[in-house]
Amino acid sequence: MRKIIFVDMGETLVSFSPKFHQPIYYFLVKKGYNVSEKKVFRTVYKLLGKDHFPDPILGGLSVLDYKELLSELNITPKKCLLEELKNIPLLSDKWELFEDSEPFLKKLKDENFKVIMITNSTRSVYRIVSDLGLDKYLDDIIASCDYGIMKPHPRIFRIAIEKHGKPILHVGDVYEIDYLGAIRAGISPVLLDRFNFYEDLKVNKVKNLFQLLGLIKNH
Repeated sequence: MRKIIFVDMGETLVSFSPKFHQPIYYFLVKKGYNVSEKKVFRTVYKLLGKDHFPDPILGGLSVLDYKELLSELNITPKKCLLEELKNIPLLSDKWELFEDSEPFLKKLKDENFKVIMITNSTRSVYRIVSDLGLDKYLDDIIASCDYGIMKPHPRIFRIAIEKHGKPILHVGDVYEIDYLGAIRAGISPVLLDRFNFYEDLKVNKVKNLFQLLGLIKNH
C-alpha cells in the first residue's frame, strides 16, 4: 500500500512575492508604526485561523478583520487607517518554487508516495500548479474553493482522507491553520518554519523540506 503525505501550497511548496502578510507589514511600517514582520505574520494568521468557511465573493478565502488585527497589534483602529488597509491587495500574482520543493516532491514520487495538496486557495491554485509543473507530482488537490470549507476545519482534511486514506503526516507553514488543523483531524502534523517566525513554539517542526525527508524516513 502506498504511503500518503498531505502538503500545503503557499509558503510550503510555493513562494509568493510579496507574501500574503507583507503588504500589511510594509504599509504599517511606512505609516510609522513600530511592528515586526514576525508579529504581523503571527497576528494575521492567528485571526485567519479562526475562519472555517470562505467568503463567497473571495471564492476560497476569508476576509481579514482589520479592526481586530490592529487591536491585536496595539494600534488604534482609526477609520481612515481601516479604509486604507481594506484597499491593499494581498494576493500576489508572482510565484515560484522554493529550492527544496521540487527535489522534495521528486523524492516522494520516486519512492511511490501519494502526495495530496490541501490548500486554502482561490481557483488560481490550478494555474499556479500548472505554471510551476507541480501537477506531475500531485495525486490530488483538495482546495477550499472547491469544497466550501477551509483549514483548520478538520472536515477538509477528512475529505482528503475519505478519498485517499490517512497520511503519515501533514506539513504546512501556519501553526493555527496547518498544525492545529491536522491535529483536529487526527493527523500527525509538521510545522514548516522557513523564516523563524515560530522559534518560540516547542512543536514538531522543520526549517525546510530536506529536513522533512529525514523525518519521513523514520515513519
